[in-house]
Amino acid sequence: MATVHTPDSPTYHVMTLPPRRKLAHDAALAWLREGYRYFGRARGLSLAYGGIFAAIGMLITWLGLSRPQFVLTFWTGFLLVGPLFAMGLYRIAQLQDGGKSVRLTTCLDVLRSRLGSVALFSLLLSLVMIAWIRFSTLAAALYVGNVAGASGFIAALGSPEGIGFLAVLFSVGALFAALMFALTAWSLPLVLDARVDFGTAIATSVKATIEQPLPMLAWGSLVATLTIIGMLTFFLAFVVIFPWLGYATWAAYKDLFARD
Repeated sequence: MATVHTPDSPTYHVMTLPPRRKLAHDAALAWLREGYRYFGRARGLSLAYGGIFAAIGMLITWLGLSRPQFVLTFWTGFLLVGPLFAMGLYRIAQLQDGGKSVRLTTCLDVLRSRLGSVALFSLLLSLVMIAWIRFSTLAAALYVGNVAGASGFIAALGSPEGIGFLAVLFSVGALFAALMFALTAWSLPLVLDARVDFGTAIATSVKATIEQPLPMLAWGSLVATLTIIGMLTFFLAFVVIFPWLGYATWAAYKDLFARD
């Protein structure tokens, strides 16, 4: 009599997320103070890193001067991928924690060692950035149309259509920023620290953001405020602000996930 072989049933494993620690409501200020201490220990490298970020932003601004209605689009699109640039800063802070020498080549080595996850994050951020640029470009075309020169654009913003454009742009932009914050706030440090894979890092970041809304809202508000200051200075202030926020994010990661 023939024997019927029944294939084994697939085994499903429940995703295990790294434990999170309860945060104080004023934790964001402590993270900024710790970030400033990281900055002071590697001042030259930090300023160079921030200078590169600021230079890219200034170049984007210069290229967009001929179409000023799209400058805000280019700025915010670039800032959406900022967390990926910050991975080098997380590595600098990580090396300081371990008492190791900090060199630019050492910081870049970790990106190569996490190439798979970095590529997936790059794809994710690129898709979000493309969606944002498509939306904001359409909004600019519908509300203010083709405006020649910075003076014409400023005049157009004072019209009812221009005010509507700004209202739509900042409202939807806030949603995009909140989405990116939830996806990347803690996932990139987790991947850098080699604690979880890409999917688990994304899930952990979103859950950690949702489950403690007050300290996360305070931190997000500080990040948004400093980012706006950097934009108002045409990216010049990002020479200091960008590395400072990067180091503070690493301090926040260690606090939230109780990693000494």
